[in-house]
Amino acid sequence: MNILVLDVYPDVDYRISKDQNGGYGTANNYGNTIFTKFLKLVVSKSIDFPPLFSVQVIGELKNSNHKVKFEKKIPKNLNNFDFVIIASSIVCHETEIKTIEIIRSHNKIVFAIGPFATSNPDNYVKAGAKVIIGEPEMFFHKFNLTIDEMSKLPKKISNLKSIDINELSDPGWETIFENYTPRFNFLSNNPSVNINASRGCPYSCFYYCVYPLQQGRKLRLKNPDKLLNEMTKLKEKLGVKNFIFRDPVFSINKKHTIEILNKIIDSKININICIETHLKNIDDELAKLLKKAGVKLIYVGIESAVEEVRNNSKRQSEENDLQIQKINFLEKIGIKVKAMYILGLPTDNKNTFSETLEYAKKVNSSYAQFSVFTPYPGTPAYIEYKDKIKVDRYEDFTQWQLVFDHPNFSKSEVDKILSDAYRKYYLNPKWLLKYLKQKILP
Repeated sequence: MNILVLDVYPDVDYRISKDQNGGYGTANNYGNTIFTKFLKLVVSKSIDFPPLFSVQVIGELKNSNHKVKFEKKIPKNLNNFDFVIIASSIVCHETEIKTIEIIRSHNKIVFAIGPFATSNPDNYVKAGAKVIIGEPEMFFHKFNLTIDEMSKLPKKISNLKSIDINELSDPGWETIFENYTPRFNFLSNNPSVNINASRGCPYSCFYYCVYPLQQGRKLRLKNPDKLLNEMTKLKEKLGVKNFIFRDPVFSINKKHTIEILNKIIDSKININICIETHLKNIDDELAKLLKKAGVKLIYVGIESAVEEVRNNSKRQSEENDLQIQKINFLEKIGIKVKAMYILGLPTDNKNTFSETLEYAKKVNSSYAQFSVFTPYPGTPAYIEYKDKIKVDRYEDFTQWQLVFDHPNFSKSEVDKILSDAYRKYYLNPKWLLKYLKQKILP
């Protein structure tokens, strides 16, 4: 069969990624001040890669000898394709719904895939799509259904067969590269791909985090040999030098992590790696091993400097002094850190966020991200705040604006505090001096 995989986006002046934020996606709309507009431009020019769940589906379909094309816009002639798969997200939801309606007007079967469609299938079904509930590559593994068989499938396809992730096909990156070359310039200007070494996250911050909604809370590990083979082929065939690991917590299983790192080191593959992890899982020895394997950038969630605020949000973190110690060590050995903070957590107020901003300046990591607490549909937080949601569009759930009636903040106050946070952090003389040293010194 000829199959079209669509990854559509609204026409906006900021970067949108469907891969991040647990597959719900994020839209880097930091604000409209001169400084935040500059940040939006930098990020939009530096990062562009598709959702990994779509690439994994492409891999499964190609492994079953189907012809697959990847596009970001509806092609002129839909008649060239037997059916269409569309990647879902919260940040492009309205755009995706309109796209499904157009495709259905051509009498084509449409499958909606991804974490957001899994948790919130009704609008996709109403538009005419069949929604795959869960990890879509499980459904498309060894796919051999006819058009007639597909037409008889229920509107919501659930209870998918459970397949060991090590039995799945390699992601279909060759098809993506036929369309464009993904980039992540914060590592280097070389071709980039997102990848994973595990799925699932058992941590307690599932209260507001969307990662477990499709992947579940049970940790599943990819065989280190399979992972290395996948990375080696991508470098040899497509020139990939940058690997962005999309595991919710890369180093959650220390033994597995060490085995992966040692295999990368022994292979002498010479790559650049970005991971996201929890500082609780990092010690000096592991940090050195990460560096040796090629890790150049680590994302760590700090959220708030105030322990009470973190605890009320079910966020378990290292003590502040230990966080600073670990981040300083990582950066000392040559691994840049992006520390991530959240404004407007349930018990946050102007004073606690001021504490967080001052703490962030004290940490002085290479990068800092300030986002806004967002009760996403499908999470326990959404159930708690559902009656207080103040926006009408899913696409407003960007992660950078207040979407609910917070007891201590108005939307305009959050907008201003957020803009001020980015300006005060990146124009802080201490950070500017560090940045200049990184640029000048080897």
